[in-house]
Amino acid sequence: MVYYAKSPEKDGSQETVQTHLQVVKNLAGEYGKAFGAEKSAELCGLFHDFGKYSPTFQNVLKRTQTGVDHAICGAAFLYFYQNCQKDSGKKPFRPAVEAIAAHHSHLVSQEDLAGVLETVLRTKDSVTTLSGKQAALCGGQAYQEAGQIFQSEFPDFRFPKKKDILPHPALEGQEASMLYTRMLFSCLVDADYTASAGAALEEERVLDVSDGLKRLYAYRQDLGAKAGADPVLNQFRNQLFERCGQAGEQAGGLFTLTAPTGTGKTLALLHFALRHCQHTGKGRIIVVLPFLSLIEQSAHVYRQIIPQVVEDHSQSGLPEEMKEQIARWDQPFLITTSVRFFEALFSSHPGDCRKLHNLANSVILFDEAQSLPVSLLAPTLKVMQELSNRYGCSVVFSTATQPDYTGLREVQWPAVELLPEHRSFYKALGRTTIRWEIDTPVQLEEIANRMAESQNVCAIVNLRAHARKLYRALAERCPKEELFLLSTDLCPAHRTQVIQAIRQRQQEKLPCRVVSTQCIEAGVDLDFEQMYRALAPLEAIIQAAGRCNRNGTMPCGEVCVFLPAEDRLYPDPHYENGAIIVQRMQRKQPIDIHDPECIRQYYGQLFGAFRGDAKSRALEKAIAQRDFAKVEEEYRLIEQKGVSVIVPYEDQKELYAKVRSEGLQKGLTKSLLRQAAPLIVTCYDRELVEQVCEPLCFAGDDRWENRESPYSIVLSGREDCYDSKMGFCPPKEQGLQNLFW
Repeated sequence: MVYYAKSPEKDGSQETVQTHLQVVKNLAGEYGKAFGAEKSAELCGLFHDFGKYSPTFQNVLKRTQTGVDHAICGAAFLYFYQNCQKDSGKKPFRPAVEAIAAHHSHLVSQEDLAGVLETVLRTKDSVTTLSGKQAALCGGQAYQEAGQIFQSEFPDFRFPKKKDILPHPALEGQEASMLYTRMLFSCLVDADYTASAGAALEEERVLDVSDGLKRLYAYRQDLGAKAGADPVLNQFRNQLFERCGQAGEQAGGLFTLTAPTGTGKTLALLHFALRHCQHTGKGRIIVVLPFLSLIEQSAHVYRQIIPQVVEDHSQSGLPEEMKEQIARWDQPFLITTSVRFFEALFSSHPGDCRKLHNLANSVILFDEAQSLPVSLLAPTLKVMQELSNRYGCSVVFSTATQPDYTGLREVQWPAVELLPEHRSFYKALGRTTIRWEIDTPVQLEEIANRMAESQNVCAIVNLRAHARKLYRALAERCPKEELFLLSTDLCPAHRTQVIQAIRQRQQEKLPCRVVSTQCIEAGVDLDFEQMYRALAPLEAIIQAAGRCNRNGTMPCGEVCVFLPAEDRLYPDPHYENGAIIVQRMQRKQPIDIHDPECIRQYYGQLFGAFRGDAKSRALEKAIAQRDFAKVEEEYRLIEQKGVSVIVPYEDQKELYAKVRSEGLQKGLTKSLLRQAAPLIVTCYDRELVEQVCEPLCFAGDDRWENRESPYSIVLSGREDCYDSKMGFCPPKEQGLQNLFW
């Protein structure tokens, strides 16, 4: 009997199980070779579809039977072989068992699988697996017969020795052990998907380091010729750039880059990465950023130097032909978000984990590294160390406010600083003075009065409601063309247009007053003479100060940190805790934001005060229990409580009309969502969404079920809920029509 792996193709050809297993074995082994797991990955590839050696699965292909789980069978066969061996307590096949069982579902620990695995091995009757389907093979005789078929088709196969499949050095800690399973899982899933798509092992896409360095040097030379910054600042930017290039010739490992805002860390990091690839032979650069606004700006810069730059984030708008490449992260230069990167490292699902093996032997650059939430730091840093120690990654944590991770319990952080002399940078480049008004609450109307008297000024507040209130107060005091609001109530296309308009007015030395939420703080290259910042964690205050006198064109910029006279002050408890520590430190002794020692003391208190919360405890428990699904559930950088709304931004009305028409008539597809990305905002006011929006469903085609989606679109006739100045907010809050029209 011939055992087939797939249904017949249109030309009548049909792939056999033998052929499919061989192809997947070869691909998985090639992927696993990058981190010394070739034999284990090959084992996963050879046994992942072992259950297809059964009449039951062949009936599935003939469409006479449904609801069959073939993935559990290869896992059961390896589990049986493992338990028959001496010293089976080391569980040498555990990662392979977990990966194989999950390749069509999600990861479950061998311990939690054990009951089902033992049942399908010993019970002849039909067995329902964790997937809710029936196991393709049940009982010892069925497994013996399938094993004989396998042996006849792979006569040269011999089980590898334990020493060839056990990780070396031995895995220490549950985070490391679970990551190793995910890495093997990644090799298997990517190989299986690639083989099923009919793709051969492609020639590796290579980063042209020499050309990248040549372009980088030319870009900086051109930038220097146009620079309008203070010569002293330019001198330090040059010093940082050269220092990072020199540091790139070190051996791989964990690094930090600590330097003040505005010193050119974006290009300096690239210089390090390219020189490091040149020196160590690493073949991929991955840039991880916390905010979409940062990605938009960084990608624009990097793409002028590295033409191969690819973005992977929720709003990347990639063409259809790029979808497969992005799913695999096999591009030589990738920019992605912190959410995409870290949540994949803690995921249990095939689609998320597929790309992980391509992290091996990469240079990973984390810009604005201070944005990681405290509750997730311990497991995150452990995994990053494992990427460095076992998977050949060089990791750089870059920020102007470098956290002191030595204050965290159960974490060692032996990172090497790329700029050991960074203290002298802070001392020499103090371009602002801070005025603290945090003992007595200040009305937002008073801040508006002060801003109205300034020509180039920005105020950053903690909540969108505060931003709208302050903006309305300013609108009563200043001409409309001088006022701008930046917040995530504005869709990405709108924010981009506003930033361009602000930059143009600043270049022309015209009056410019900006009210913003935190979305302006990192990476947005704007330069104000005065800055007002609502009391916040120290890293946010320092980032805000980095938008004041950014280019050093004035003797000194002025930053006022104030306590708003509002009922609700902060977006969440962790943010509030950071602000309280700042308030406490300032009352005890004046804070110097240009002194790294103050920053170190702040993080010492922040981490020292953290005794765990419900979220961190739940994650810690899930990791201890090796519960992959629960770990994925608990590891969330952003709590998804908002609703995604597609909004009618006036400058993109044709795109909006197309998305609305197709979305309501045919449903949402991935292609349509990518096109709609510039028009999507996240709204946390569910009552507003219910009043002015209608839900959208996913389209019913081969890849999408016809079901409700997490997206909504504005109702026809309610377009007034999107204001040309304030974005998506209740019409009653806008109240600006009489001023502007």
